[in-house]
Amino acid sequence: MKQPLSFLAGLFISLLSLPLLGQSGLKLTDYYHNPIQYNPAYVGATDGYFAKAFYATQWLGFDQAPTSQLLDIQHLTEDRKTGYGLSLMNDTFGAVQNLNIEANYALHLQLDETMQLSLGLKAGFNNFRIDYSLLSIYDPTETIYTQGNLSETKPLVGVGAYVFDRDWYIGFATPNLLNNQTLDDNNTFVYSKASHFYLNGGYVYPLSQDFDWHNSILMQIVNGSPLEYLLTSKAVYRSQYIFGVQYDPGALLGAFFTLEVVDNLALTYAYDMATSALSQYAYGNHSFGLSVALTGRARWNKRLEDQIKPFFVR
Repeated sequence: MKQPLSFLAGLFISLLSLPLLGQSGLKLTDYYHNPIQYNPAYVGATDGYFAKAFYATQWLGFDQAPTSQLLDIQHLTEDRKTGYGLSLMNDTFGAVQNLNIEANYALHLQLDETMQLSLGLKAGFNNFRIDYSLLSIYDPTETIYTQGNLSETKPLVGVGAYVFDRDWYIGFATPNLLNNQTLDDNNTFVYSKASHFYLNGGYVYPLSQDFDWHNSILMQIVNGSPLEYLLTSKAVYRSQYIFGVQYDPGALLGAFFTLEVVDNLALTYAYDMATSALSQYAYGNHSFGLSVALTGRARWNKRLEDQIKPFFVR
């Protein structure tokens, strides 16, 4: 039987007397599969045009459980010096909805014969919304519930960078430098989001002419919160078949598989389960991704793995 997650969402919103530090609904595993969400320097990770759609569910077994939908469209110019694109993220948890619409830009610089630097800028807005009609309200006379549904739109500005070579990379980014706060009509805190910082790095070990072994770490840094990090290890066959495992200490353990259905069109499925007490009540998290890379006529005869950066994620 599904659990009444609306009660949890109502409890979250009822704590209005506290200055809440709301975190994004995305898990670190979701961020791993969608680097553009936290690092705009990711734009141009492959030649030509690249697009990806991603859908994630959390806490199966709960009613009104969190879901996320993401879309990333980007392009690297012919001279390989400029990347730009558009990304959208919609995250829903019960009565709470977050919508991000962002423009991303990256400048790619050649540092030496093989080493490169990518500098990125993100700009857009976030719409935060609460639909009180979806809650099981304990006391409908509470002032916050009599003011009608809440909806606020605020700007966001993020920056990021990657330094990388053929077989390694280091990245640092924040998807939003602005500490946004949402108040009700009584100037009471409803939602407050602090800046999140991300540090990641990885190394590619060639196992043979066709097989590579990728290992990486993604860290999330938030002032006043414990450091959170995700370890990922995956085997890659010519960028066509990918199998990986992921571990977020104290949070989750998961695995994913990517299959190139036709040239440059790939499907990804990921599953992870909580390692905390939540695992007694929820049935894990499922994610699905669809990506396509259009390299253009000039490079159509080249394999995708010859064009991508080491931090590229299908």
